[in-house]
Amino acid sequence: MVKGPPGLPARRWLALRTLSLCLTLIWGALSLVQAETQPAGPIEIFVDATQVSHKVLHAELTIKANPGPLTLFYPKWMPADHSPDGPIWNLAGLKFSAGGKSLPWEQDSIDMYTFHLQVPAQANSVKAQLDFLLSAPGPTIDFSASGSSNLFVLMWNQVMLYPAGWPANQIMVKPSLRLPDGWKFATSLPAAEPEAGTITFKPLALDLLVDSPVQSGEHMKVIPLTPGETPVHEIDVAADTAAGLEIPTDAIDKYKRLIREALALYNSHHYREYHFLLTLSDHVMELGQEHHESSDDRMPANGLSDPNRRLVAGDLFPHEFTHSWNGQYRRPAGLATPDFQQPMKGDMLWVYEGLTTYLGTVLAARSGLWSAEQAREHLAALASSLDHRAGRSWRSLENTSRAGQVLYFSPSPWHSYRRGTDFYQESVLIWLEADVTIRKLTQDKRSLDDFCGAFLGGAETTPSIKSYTFDDLVAAMNETTAFDWRTFFRDRLGSTSIHAPLGGLTEGGWELKYEEMPNSMMMAEQATSSVADYSSSIGLLVKSDGTVEDSIPGMVAWQSGISPYTRIIGIDGHEFSIDKLNAAITASTLTRRPISLLVTNAGQLESHQLVYSEGLRYPHLKRNNQIDYLERILQPRATH
Repeated sequence: MVKGPPGLPARRWLALRTLSLCLTLIWGALSLVQAETQPAGPIEIFVDATQVSHKVLHAELTIKANPGPLTLFYPKWMPADHSPDGPIWNLAGLKFSAGGKSLPWEQDSIDMYTFHLQVPAQANSVKAQLDFLLSAPGPTIDFSASGSSNLFVLMWNQVMLYPAGWPANQIMVKPSLRLPDGWKFATSLPAAEPEAGTITFKPLALDLLVDSPVQSGEHMKVIPLTPGETPVHEIDVAADTAAGLEIPTDAIDKYKRLIREALALYNSHHYREYHFLLTLSDHVMELGQEHHESSDDRMPANGLSDPNRRLVAGDLFPHEFTHSWNGQYRRPAGLATPDFQQPMKGDMLWVYEGLTTYLGTVLAARSGLWSAEQAREHLAALASSLDHRAGRSWRSLENTSRAGQVLYFSPSPWHSYRRGTDFYQESVLIWLEADVTIRKLTQDKRSLDDFCGAFLGGAETTPSIKSYTFDDLVAAMNETTAFDWRTFFRDRLGSTSIHAPLGGLTEGGWELKYEEMPNSMMMAEQATSSVADYSSSIGLLVKSDGTVEDSIPGMVAWQSGISPYTRIIGIDGHEFSIDKLNAAITASTLTRRPISLLVTNAGQLESHQLVYSEGLRYPHLKRNNQIDYLERILQPRATH
């Protein structure tokens, strides 16, 4: 007979002993599972970029693995892209081996970003070899258009494979890189001195590696923005020629002011140092892409020397720099996925990108990259464009956020009726109205600046992600100023009104008006894009060769039968040009006669009559009788 401790019945003691043994076994099993859920060891990746001029990268990876089935991922959903656009179509030459022997592999039949292979017995790692084919800039977005004969921007996701089963922040990577002889490089990654032409970086988590591009080139230059201060802020310039590295002194002074203004707005930072990786070249894709400790900013070779291009790009650095706080540190929960394979939910891109676009506009003005007048012209053009979106009647702004992953790749024609990534531009109007509302409710004692400092700033940290929900956002807005912010945002996000939300402009002291005098920002945009914007007059966007970029349903050109993908070749019996179209629209106010357009439509000639007599109409902001809150919003805050 089993006897238990004194005072405890034998049957009960036996039951407790059995339970204790079971718990011990369960705890042991859980410990074993926990041990097995840790990555086997760091991934070693070596990238050979010495053949960049031939548009190909070579990479070799060593991935720790246990014998048996192994699933590897190629990064699919990129945090800064909000889309499943990892450029796997340019992956080539993929081979696996273990112990010196080749291993067969299969690409998943459903998810093309997933690879399956079998690790043989006795092996503890797998070696992968792959090539990545670099593209040239084209008519559509191609994130592999990142290199030319003299420069290159390495995005680690392009050459990365990683094992399934763990969050990206738990997978460690030991990266190294070889560049062409004589090339320099810049990155936020800590690196050792090059040895035998190879740059070895310190081990780090996979998510931070993918978040840290490396810029390199034959011609590079470093421009300190906060010399002698901590943390370091600098512009790292790469160009196709040595002469292309020169940046106007006044532009550098304004970028220095940008750092002061941003730090005054957010009150803290979440990076060890910050690098603007500026590429000035006509041979890589134009780009602005955010990262925790850097931004990948690519402009044409004359991007800062040409006055119009410089004006158009005035908010590029402010926008991408702001993303270090809004988007990188504070990130909507639906976009804060644990790895690069989980689908992202873009419902709150109106905050991630929209608030960033608003703050980019504000910081561009506060730092002097735009004058107050230029910022107003920018807002007028933006408001007018959104007020002439035919698609407003069927697609809400919130839906453009949710559908962002497909709208990013939609073509320009039919933009007004389809709507595109309007969560960038229209959210500017919503956040402006929120800013004005806070100022009015508090007699200008508080503003959206206070919300940004508390919600986006917070404690000083190294790169990290602090996710949030819509409820968190509403609560933070209420902590700034008590108001029904939930209804405020929901009404504007879900609206299918034919008109844009202009309350922030009107309550902020300004009205959207139209005049024959051109809008200066629109003219700068036209000079750089060769697209003339008649969206507020006849309802057309037209390229310099007459190609109709867009025709707005409900407006004069559309009613006359002109649609996207056609090309205007004649105006009132004369050969087409933008100047002649301007002259015909202006003359219509006096002649009151229809404007006759000859159009080619898939090879067929068509004649269209535009019944219009209101002349050229360009948007501007004009003062009303409200307090000028907009002026106060755009005023500098920092001491320079």
